[in-house]
Amino acid sequence: MTSATDRPAADHIVSSLQHRILTGEIEVGSWLRHSALAEEYGTSRTPVREALLVLASRGIVTIERNRGAQVNGLSARDIRELGDVRATLEGLAAELAADRITDIQTEALLASLEDYEKTAARIAARSPKARSSGRSGGDAGRWAESNESFHRIILEAAGNRNLTETLELIHSKLPNNTAYVAYVNSSRLLERNVKEHRKIGRAIADHDGDAARRAMTEHVRNSIEAVVRWAEDRHQVRN
Repeated sequence: MTSATDRPAADHIVSSLQHRILTGEIEVGSWLRHSALAEEYGTSRTPVREALLVLASRGIVTIERNRGAQVNGLSARDIRELGDVRATLEGLAAELAADRITDIQTEALLASLEDYEKTAARIAARSPKARSSGRSGGDAGRWAESNESFHRIILEAAGNRNLTETLELIHSKLPNNTAYVAYVNSSRLLERNVKEHRKIGRAIADHDGDAARRAMTEHVRNSIEAVVRWAEDRHQVRN
């Protein structure tokens, strides 16, 4: 049983490993050992064990007794298929939000959008070498937080509990913010992404459900395709 102390560590390991597997940093077929991961993440073996069980439940790894966990990963087809479902559902969320969003939620949405734009601009202003080396000055985390906030507010404004639960399941297999690895080295993609967010935010604030759905669907599909192409360029996603 996982203690209250171990749970945050296990959640962190799940998120980190899933991101590393999805982007190809940890290759398909690799073995994940409990002791090595515990040392790497500075934890006991308990949160590592719990994290691997979560990843196994999602089909991302296969656990073998006394050997550890072998990485299954996701194929390019898997990612695109999950992306299609996610794009459709998030498009619906944006359409519902455009009809149901309150003034307070609109204010919060536009504030998160402004924060997102400023963070993306700071990242884009850095030299390509600095961006590729991961020297973001904390902006990578800020980017993720503002992006997460933007999408969360839309989902809350949509006000559909079953839609939220279904998207949470999709996100457990294909997490938010994965596209950062593709965007960080391309000022063009960063700029496109900001424009997409702006288009979504404007449509929702204007209560234009059709435009909000179209803009969100296109945005998610573009993000998923950017991830797949980034990984394929490094020959680390199975076709």
